[in-house]
Amino acid sequence: MPERPAPLVLVATPATDQPFGSHAAVAADGQRLLAAELSHRLGRLGAAVAPLPFEAPPDGGSFHWGRWYAAAARRALSSGNVDAIGYAGAGALALLDDEGLDALLSPIPGEVVANNRFSADTFVVAGDLDRALAALEGTANDNGAPRALTDAGWEWRDLGATAWARFDVDTSMDLALMRLATRLDGTRALDTLVRGFLEMVRLPGDRPLEVPNLDRIGAVIRDRSAELVVAGRVPTATWQMLETETACRVRGVIEERGMRSSGSGQAPRSILAALMDRSSPAEMVAELARLGDAVVLDTRVLMAAVASSAEATTWPTEEERFASDFGDASRVATPWLRELVEAAVTASVPMLLGGHALVSDGLRLIVSAAWQGR
Repeated sequence: MPERPAPLVLVATPATDQPFGSHAAVAADGQRLLAAELSHRLGRLGAAVAPLPFEAPPDGGSFHWGRWYAAAARRALSSGNVDAIGYAGAGALALLDDEGLDALLSPIPGEVVANNRFSADTFVVAGDLDRALAALEGTANDNGAPRALTDAGWEWRDLGATAWARFDVDTSMDLALMRLATRLDGTRALDTLVRGFLEMVRLPGDRPLEVPNLDRIGAVIRDRSAELVVAGRVPTATWQMLETETACRVRGVIEERGMRSSGSGQAPRSILAALMDRSSPAEMVAELARLGDAVVLDTRVLMAAVASSAEATTWPTEEERFASDFGDASRVATPWLRELVEAAVTASVPMLLGGHALVSDGLRLIVSAAWQGR
């Protein structure tokens, strides 16, 4: 029986126009190293790999993931015999081990394998690839790709229960969480270049790449009399981990999971954003601080609710978002976000701000660090 052709995976690389010395430039440099490392790892497991450089829309309009990906995939497919094709974001699968990668690369015809069915950063689909690309072409962002394929008739397999499958590096805070992972037992060894970058890179203001308030939040996690407040797009598996692996009580405000891939047409909504609108960002921070002894907050839900859009292009700029995670209010121009950051920095309890990676696998890393004393 002839060997089945290797799957072809297109690995995205970030844009290169970030200002030197910015949070955004740090994140993009890290993503480029991670994309190269992932490409080498996929190749060692038998996949064919092609780079997928970012391309700005030629007409100056909004970036559309599906049109960008489908055009590149069709060009790549024209040069070989392939019956499975995939995609990986530049920072996707950064902590996933080789066994998990091998599972990603093994869809049967008529199946799509993704790291998250409802908000994917990576997938591989097998079967009628022309029809698959036609379905993907109408998808505005990569998060919705598996749903578009299942709507078109593909069976799905979700790797979300696999350790670290959903950890994706989008921001400088995500890189800080990766640096934390290198100090913990049970996470894979990173490529030498990636590890060296994480140790040597400095954030604006000559700050080290460290998770803010890590020790203070770790002390709360270990304290049976304390309470941790977590708000945002917390996955079910992460919530279950918090209930079993922390000594403290945990209070959760869980909202807008899958907001970028739902396709519902409804504007994102948030209880915390509504509270902020009726009072102020500073008062919302103060209320969260009154609820517990430490707070971990997914600020992207607030951004989406304020903008009435799940599209990041409508939120505060990339640099503002990334700077806000480290409490760097000097780089935040959006008034409401600047007020929130300033309030969080001076809050009566330690606060940690970030995006989806923080309140999913990032929380796993933070809990592990609390118990391992790292």
